[in-house]
Amino acid sequence: MRDALAYGIPYRALIPKEVDNLLVAGRMISVDLTAHNSTRNTVCCLLCGQAAGTAAALSVANGIAPRELDIRQLQKTLRQAGVLLQPRPDPLPSQKES
Repeated sequence: MRDALAYGIPYRALIPKEVDNLLVAGRMISVDLTAHNSTRNTVCCLLCGQAAGTAAALSVANGIAPRELDIRQLQKTLRQAGVLLQPRPDPLPSQKES
């Protein structure tokens, strides 16, 4: 059995290329077909929604467009809210198939 790999979703996946002042989240983010198979689940949609909502609030507070937002500010704000941005190691040792 192959161990599942974790991956991040870049902020740029939430920003449409040709539309300003708009963020997309959930099943609307820009990913390829393989990634879509895992990004369409509820947990991922919720986390992307929280990131998009936080980015929108920060953009308004700073008087800037979402694409101009400092990603470090967004990450810091999300971490302060308790969002896990990096995968944690499995606390249990993985069991290999015999």
